[in-house]
Amino acid sequence: MNGMIDWGYVRNWGAILALTALGAALLWGLGYAVYLNRIGSRGWASTRRWLKTSLAVFSVSFLVATAFREGPVLWALFKGRLGSPEGKYRTGVLYLQGGRFLQRSPERAVPAFRRAADQGHTLAQFALARAYRYGLGTRKDQAEALRWAEAAAQGGHPLAMVLAGELLQDSSPAEAGSFFKRALPLLRVQGEAGDGQACFTLGFLYRQGFGVVPDSEEALYWMLLARRLGISPPQAFAVEAYGKSLPPDQQVRATSRAQAWLRAHGRPQAGLPIPPPGPPTQ
Repeated sequence: MNGMIDWGYVRNWGAILALTALGAALLWGLGYAVYLNRIGSRGWASTRRWLKTSLAVFSVSFLVATAFREGPVLWALFKGRLGSPEGKYRTGVLYLQGGRFLQRSPERAVPAFRRAADQGHTLAQFALARAYRYGLGTRKDQAEALRWAEAAAQGGHPLAMVLAGELLQDSSPAEAGSFFKRALPLLRVQGEAGDGQACFTLGFLYRQGFGVVPDSEEALYWMLLARRLGISPPQAFAVEAYGKSLPPDQQVRATSRAQAWLRAHGRPQAGLPIPPPGPPTQ
């Protein structure tokens, strides 16, 4: 338990919630005291009744404020305990990302993902595949990563198809290519719908020539869209570095296409700015 709870967060927000509840209790107590005075109720019995009701108001206010603040996290953990695959997956995400009163703990996320994955939850299967692929909260195990990536790919997860293809690229290029080709149309649909991660993965496939003929300009186009629509800072940095490595004419064409797409979809201000064309890096 000590490794799961962020006690610094608990202390800080506990104090804020306690002060909120105390304020509610004081307001109630003031109003109740005025009421008792008006009806002429005095003495120790009235004081004791006033103290009891004020304490009750404080307790209820504290519980309500806590539920309002931490309710979503507590409910997700509760659903995970109930046995719902979705609840178990959400619990794993909470542990993996941390936040609120939970410390980030990939080690606790992996068992939650496994319980959901064993029940056929596609997103949990992909999360488990990534955990084994990169050693996130568990040992690196490429065989296990491939097993769960293939399971998620069978469930129609395009990023899992790409991951399975990457894992098979050296040992079975033909099988890897089939995974990449299956992923491409699904990623394109998601990318056209504004999914930044799908756009970034499409750019990666075109850059590497996985399942398609290598096309650096097409790769940059999708990567620029990804950067504008929202990806992680390291990925955004990789997009900028890749763009500067290409000839200026390719940068201009890819940037113009990306800007035209954003204008057509009413998203000119979304996400990170597209970098202007620059000279290639040496």
